[in-house]
Amino acid sequence: MVSPPEPRAGGGALRADPVAADGTSPSVLPAKGVRLAQSSRPGAAQGSGETWTRREERVIAGGEEPTKVRIRGNAVLVPVTVVCGGREADVELLLDTGASATTLHAAVADRLAVDLDRANKARVQVVGGEILEARVIRVDRLTVGPHTKRNVRAVVVPHRGPASGYDGLLGMDVLRGLEYRVDFKKELLVWE
Repeated sequence: MVSPPEPRAGGGALRADPVAADGTSPSVLPAKGVRLAQSSRPGAAQGSGETWTRREERVIAGGEEPTKVRIRGNAVLVPVTVVCGGREADVELLLDTGASATTLHAAVADRLAVDLDRANKARVQVVGGEILEARVIRVDRLTVGPHTKRNVRAVVVPHRGPASGYDGLLGMDVLRGLEYRVDFKKELLVWE
């Protein structure tokens, strides 16, 4: 596969149309260097949501705390935590409002020890019209800033060619319903 194209204003990078996604989770096996996810149930004062201990050991229970991002030209690279089968990977996804589905490069699935041979197959169309064979997995949780979405369908795509500088695409399946703006000067994703 040619490396993913540089993002363009208003242009999407992927449209995913799974052909056999039955919603089942692939099996996962332990992997070297993958942290187990940490979570705890909050008390009644914090509501019924779940809190997460992040890299900085701060507990985030939702809200509107801005998220530090990296800006490279028009590209907004967002730190995201993906949890699958109790294993956690911190990744950097390209914010892409033109992508219908969140995608992960196959290397991320490897880090999470996902057995892609047991995942459902899908055909996805990338910018330029190329059709790729991909896999569809369910991740237990995907956390972006103070927001956690559970049971997320993610499309795993092969990545060939030079390094892209990110681990996949943060698509509208996750972004839909979230109010945010990008502060390009401060390199922040501001939740509204």
